[in-house]
Amino acid sequence: MNRMRWIRVLGFATVYFFMYVTSAVFFLIKSHSGSSELAWYLQNPWLALHTIFSFILYELPRNPLLMLTLFTIILNSFILGFITDWILRILKKHLLLRKNKQRTEFGYSKSNI
Repeated sequence: MNRMRWIRVLGFATVYFFMYVTSAVFFLIKSHSGSSELAWYLQNPWLALHTIFSFILYELPRNPLLMLTLFTIILNSFILGFITDWILRILKKHLLLRKNKQRTEFGYSKSNI
């Protein structure tokens, strides 16, 4: 695969990963909406970010189940990125073929355009 395709796949995978993370955060907020701890985190966003980063750096590597979940989310993001890129390439080829077919039906050639 060429370099541009890898960049597109990586971009799509990044978007899908952040969609997974955002949905998990919203689910967490929804499930703990009456919690005073959640209210404290929302009132102190810098401390919340510090807590999240310390969790990622210290707790995540020690827990194999959380690592498995993270790798599953990353793998799903890459799979969806490949599928999205594949579908967009097929649509692009199909649209170009259809455009060229319409040009030949109306008597246009590439030299007239």
